[in-house]
This record gives sequence, C-alpha cells and structure tokens, in this order.
Amino acid sequence: MTISPVRPALEGAVGNGRITRPVLALSLAAAAFVAVCVAIWPPTKDLYDLRVYVAAAKAVLHGQDIYTAHHASPDLLGYTYPPFAALLMAPLGLLPTGAGRALMTALSALALLVIGSVTFRALKPHWSTHQVLAAGIALGAAGLALEPVRMTFHYGQINLMLLAILMIDLFGHLPHRFRGVLIGIATGIKLTPGIFIVYLLVTRRYREAATAAATTAATMLVGFLAMPDAAWKFWSTYVFDPTRPGSSTLVTNQAWRGVLGRLNGGPQGVEPFWILAILATLAIGFFAVRRAYDRGRLLESVLLTAAVGLLISPISWSAHWVWALPACALLWSRATTVYRVGLAALTTVTFGIGLPWLAPYLDDRELHHHGFELYLGNSYAICAAVLLIAAWRRRA
Repeated sequence: MTISPVRPALEGAVGNGRITRPVLALSLAAAAFVAVCVAIWPPTKDLYDLRVYVAAAKAVLHGQDIYTAHHASPDLLGYTYPPFAALLMAPLGLLPTGAGRALMTALSALALLVIGSVTFRALKPHWSTHQVLAAGIALGAAGLALEPVRMTFHYGQINLMLLAILMIDLFGHLPHRFRGVLIGIATGIKLTPGIFIVYLLVTRRYREAATAAATTAATMLVGFLAMPDAAWKFWSTYVFDPTRPGSSTLVTNQAWRGVLGRLNGGPQGVEPFWILAILATLAIGFFAVRRAYDRGRLLESVLLTAAVGLLISPISWSAHWVWALPACALLWSRATTVYRVGLAALTTVTFGIGLPWLAPYLDDRELHHHGFELYLGNSYAICAAVLLIAAWRRRA
C-alpha cells in the first residue's frame, strides 16, 4: 500500500493575495475554540502534571537533577520522561505560572484541531481542504466530550500534542524524506510511541522505520550529551521502574498490567500473566493491523496499533487514551449495521462517560471490585480488546 500525496494545507485558501471568506471563518472558529478551552481551563487552575514538567524544566535551566527536582514539592510525583523531553520543556521554566498554563491549554486545543482535520482527511480523502478543516474543527470540539481529552486538559499533559504529531507523520503529511522523524521525536519524548516503529516494520515501510529509529537514537544521544548523569539514571534505572509514576493498580491505569493487578488483588505475581497478555495482544493486534493496512484501511491500522500500545504498556492512564477521538470518528463513519452501531456506541459511551471512574477507587478499593464493578473498573481495556478482536475476526 502507498500513501497518497497530501494536499497542501492552504490549497485554495488564498486568492490573489487576499484571504478568502472561508479561510477567515475557519480561522475565527479555530481561535474561538482555543479561547473556549482556555476559559474552561483558565490559568488559575492547578494543572498537576504541568507542575511536574515545570519542575523538571527549571532543573534543566539551573543545572539540577531533573529526577529529584520534585523533592522540593512533596506533593509532586517524580518526573518520568527521558532527558530529551525535559530539554524540550525547558522554556516552560522561563514563563510565569499563569502564562505556562495558558500556553499548554492553547497548544492542546490547537492539537485537537489538527487531530480532527487529519482524521477527516483520512476518512474523506476527496473532500476539499475547506471541508476537511471545517469538519476537523467540529470533531476537535466534539473531542471535549471524551474523558481522556478532558483529563489531558485538566492535568496539563502532552498527550494531545503527541497524538497530533504522530498522526501528521503516520498519515503522510510530511515530505517523503522526513517521514518517520516525528515518530522518532515522539518516542524520544515518551517512549510508548515506539510501538509505531513496530507498526512501520509490520506494514513494510522500512525506510520510515529506519528514520524513526535513527531519530529516536538521536534524541537519546542529545540527552546523554546535555545531561549525562540524568540520562544514565533514566536508561539504567528509572525506565525499568513502572511504579515511579504511581501505583499500577489505580483504576485510572487501563493497561493490562493494571487490569491484572486489580484482578489479582495486588501487583505481586502478575508478571507471567502480563507477559502472556502482551504476547497475545501483539499477535492478534498486528495480524489485524497488517490486514487492515493491506486492504487500504490506513486509519484503522494506525488506531489498532495505538490500542495494542496502550494495552501492553506498563502504565496507560485514562488521559493517555486520547486515541479514542479518531477511533469514535472512524467507528461512526462505518456504523451501517446494528453490529457496527453497537461498537461505535460502546466506544463512545465508555470514553465519553469515563466508565472506570464509576467504580470504587483510591485507598486500594480497586483491589476489591466485584460484579459490574469489574467491568467498569477495567472498561477502557475491555473496549480496546473488543475492538481488536472484532478487527481480527472480521473477514471483509
């Protein structure tokens, strides 16, 4: 399968050097959406994870250890990303608190618009640029109805920005020679996007896989050159500690490791079952991915890969599941039978309401779920597994 060339982003946007009415209307709509997001999550809100990023950013600027910077604020968790990510976040340490929060919210809002537009370009390749952008703004706004999106804004996380750059790369919205670079950068920032390097190999996009892997290696080298001690600590110790971001059995961890830990009554002894779950997920998932890709279903193949990555990761907090937005769009675009409507409704309701939060949580109450609470508390993982199995079993 080959990816069709991308239409220029501003095709038909400017005529005779003047901005056309559709472009003005779309620009105003996008600006209004960003303003609404900043109003919902104003600079006075305490974006917890952004505080962790800022602590690491200030440590970079002052030559301190980014992985112990949180000790100055006992209520903060430790920084968990590679040194390269802290270097990119360093400018946050120069901004006043309110400005940093407003910037993060605005960037996430803009990322939502990019996600919506790239999704619609994949769904409607023959639509005009204006149609795609208009639909993308609408889809981005609709994304606020999903719990992972809301939680990303609430905590000031980078999930939407990572999703946006991954989609730009995966769907061919880069010059051919640069494809794979953004996947490598995203992997260098948060590691888990590395599942898409596997995706590129499975779909035989070897040159892009090599570019992504080389870029990832370059981000690691930059980290070692800029902060050798921190880089050594991360790659030799912290990367192997899944508890550093918090307890893996919290209800908000919807990866298999969290599911198995809750079912087991604790994380001890789940490793053999976790490894089996990972192997089964990889086998079923990438079989479905390859078949979808070979049949020209690019968006589906990418979303199935995202589901695999989220399930096999040691930690997949509910806010990490922002992939639910393009997934819901794809499922509803195919909702032509009762079965397909059911899959679309299941996914939308699960991620719209945020079903895991309806189960008892905190103070180890996750370890004592029973009856319907078992479904609620693990519903993101269950929904992802259902979609993977449905794609694996589908013949046409």
